[in-house]
Amino acid sequence: MNYPEFLSTICRSMEKHYTKAAVSVKQVLKNNGTRLDGLLILQPGENIAPTIYLNPYFTRYQNGTSLKDILKEIAAVYEKHRFPSLFDLSLLRDFDRIRNHISFRLINRSSNLELLPDIPFIPFLDLAVVFFFTLEDEIIGRSSVLIHNSHLALWKKTKEELFGLAKTNTRFLTGCEIIPLEHLLSAETDKETLPPASASEIFILSNRTRLFGAACLLYQDLLASFSSMLQDDFYVLPSSIHEVLLLPVKKSPSAASLLEMVQEINRAEVAPEDVLSDHIYLYRAAKRRLGVVLPAGSCKTEPSRIR
Repeated sequence: MNYPEFLSTICRSMEKHYTKAAVSVKQVLKNNGTRLDGLLILQPGENIAPTIYLNPYFTRYQNGTSLKDILKEIAAVYEKHRFPSLFDLSLLRDFDRIRNHISFRLINRSSNLELLPDIPFIPFLDLAVVFFFTLEDEIIGRSSVLIHNSHLALWKKTKEELFGLAKTNTRFLTGCEIIPLEHLLSAETDKETLPPASASEIFILSNRTRLFGAACLLYQDLLASFSSMLQDDFYVLPSSIHEVLLLPVKKSPSAASLLEMVQEINRAEVAPEDVLSDHIYLYRAAKRRLGVVLPAGSCKTEPSRIR
């Protein structure tokens, strides 16, 4: 059974199981152009449904898991996460109820050329600052919603206003922290994936949740404080959208070797949707600026509007 046949089989099976439900498969565009196929089962009297991504189930089917077991698991996931009543959609229109829950993330600009025209964003280095809000509701639990241009039109807000709110909210909601890598190493760590330097000379910048923590790069005061503590400039290695590594320049290998390492790890170790960038960055203490390290070794600073 090929993938399209697998999707059709899942759909037909769910329609037979949930005879009164509207069952469909919707393709969802995720970060870095990744596309996933989401199963939606909407029962009468409901106006939202959980999205169950079928791509990993097909991989398991190819690896020998029976179709019967997969169908049973999908049904169990649906029953666990379904919303058995009407969700108050007016919440999405009420900006005052959402404003304190707006945060930002960093994603790669060139890898999201299809997504970015539909969402408000602010350029930063080779990246884009994008916005989302978190909902907490008795029906849906906790859920994150990417902010689209349609939201801005509905709320009559600008992306600059979103940035001001998100800069305060993100730090308050998830914090930012810089931790020596050696504190997080364990016996299971594959040291071959680490930069060619002592772990005591490498630091991790992320947030408390370790989700979308690369956004901490947007806090210039944090970078300046870290540089002052080091008494040195430092490289920033984009480990993923969730965290970055910081290395003092004086104790680091060459920029060329660091760049090669990042690109190698992105290809072999990082999930496609989690890749942040194939570039490395340099923070110069004297200029209080973070910039992209270009192949020739020069450094291009970020847009001045990011502070």
